[in-house]
Amino acid sequence: MSESSGHDAVRDLLAMDALDALSPADRAALDRHLTTCDECKRELAALRDATASIAAALPPRPMAPERQQGMRARLVARAIEDRAGITPIRGGSSSPSSPTSPPQSAASATQSARPTFARWLAAAALLLAIGAIAYDFSLRGTIQRLSVARAELRDSTSALERRLADQQAILDGLTGPGVRVIDASVASARQPYARMFWDQLTNRWTFVAHNLPATAPGHTYQLWLVTRDQKKVSAGTFTPSAGGFALVRATYPLSPDSLAAIAVTNEPAGGSAQPTTTPFLVGAAAKTD
Repeated sequence: MSESSGHDAVRDLLAMDALDALSPADRAALDRHLTTCDECKRELAALRDATASIAAALPPRPMAPERQQGMRARLVARAIEDRAGITPIRGGSSSPSSPTSPPQSAASATQSARPTFARWLAAAALLLAIGAIAYDFSLRGTIQRLSVARAELRDSTSALERRLADQQAILDGLTGPGVRVIDASVASARQPYARMFWDQLTNRWTFVAHNLPATAPGHTYQLWLVTRDQKKVSAGTFTPSAGGFALVRATYPLSPDSLAAIAVTNEPAGGSAQPTTTPFLVGAAAKTD
């Protein structure tokens, strides 16, 4: 922009200055004009505030240098076209202007170009803002869905690990090298059958029973370890399944030669400190050498 540029021509540079897209020569000329024009100062301040508001509403996302240079070049080229009053060629037929129409003055052309550029600039800024906000929302939604899926997968993995650990513990209690087996059964129409696996190396007890009848309301089964000095140690209470199956696991240290038998009694709900009924399942433990 030359020193002789008019007030209207200078105003066309305000929007470009708000976007920091002026050439050094145009910026120097604009700065000289602003020293004497309060109206342009106010308009430039408003444009800068609007630009800052749009930038503040968006999350910080650095733009690639080549993309930034390309966008600035397009803005500058469009601004030059608007300042020169160039109208892009459009498809379709056009009729020649009426010979009676008066030629448009340079000032009128400059004033008509300014609103076109201002509207175009506002629309471009709005599209950029909408696109960035939509991209941000989409990215946040994707991250949230991935976080939920990751948490669900972590929970499922933890549950599977616990099940595998429990199953491994049961297998170790049934097949370990130091496991003793004590059978317990009775003779009846529906023969309950039970087997105790005693891992003497780890002091773990695994009791497996089949065909147990259902207990009466308010009652439960209780498992006992009977020592050779007739001490009765509770190994826990249990309720069989509808098919009569039960699995009881306990840990209790006992010397290998001190177990005389295992027993199951029918006790009030919650169990008893000592047996209150005659055992209906008894398994004698053979003496160890």
